[in-house]
Amino acid sequence: MPTNNKRDSITRAAHAQFRLYGYRKTSMEDIAGELGISRASLYSYFKNKDEIFRSVSVSLHERALANAKQCLLGRWSRENALSKIEQALLARHLPFHDEQFHSAHAGELQDEYSRLCGDVVTQSNTKFQQFLKEALDTAVEAKLIRVQSTKLSTAEVAELLNLATAGLKRGADRPGLFEARVAHFLGVFVRGLS
Repeated sequence: MPTNNKRDSITRAAHAQFRLYGYRKTSMEDIAGELGISRASLYSYFKNKDEIFRSVSVSLHERALANAKQCLLGRWSRENALSKIEQALLARHLPFHDEQFHSAHAGELQDEYSRLCGDVVTQSNTKFQQFLKEALDTAVEAKLIRVQSTKLSTAEVAELLNLATAGLKRGADRPGLFEARVAHFLGVFVRGLS
C-alpha cells in the first residue's frame, strides 16, 4: 500500500507543475522528474494525471476547510464576531482566488477543476456551510447576532455568505481587491444582523 507521505509529496510537486505549466503541458514524466523518481514509480501511487489533479484539488480544499474551521473556533464576542466570519470566509475562498491570480494558466486550470473536481467543490462547500451555520447558531444563542428579523435560518445565512463571497472573486484582478470586497460586503451584511 503506498504511503501517504509519498502521495502528499507527489501532490505537492504536481501542484507546482500545474501552476507553472498548466494541466495540458504537465506530463506524468514532468511530475516524476520534479520528484526524482521514475514514471513507473509514480504510477504505483496514482493511475493517471487526472487522479493526481483530483488529489491536488482535495488537498487544497481540505487545507482551506481546516483553516476556515479554525477561524470559527474559540470565544465569540460582539467585538470579534464580524472578524471571525470574515477570517473564515477568506480562509475558505482566498486560496482558490490566489490559485487563479498567481498562475498564467488559471483559465485552463479552472476548466480542469470543473471537469474533474466538481464533486470535491460541492462537498467542500457543504462542509464549510455546515461549520459556518454551527458558528452562527452559537452567535445567535449568545445574542451576538440576530437572524429572526431576516426570516432566514442560520443555514440560509451561511449559504448566502459563502455564495456571495465566491462571487466577489470575479474580476478581483489586483492584490487586495478580493479581501477589500469581502470586508465591505460583510460590513453591510453583518450590520443588518446585529
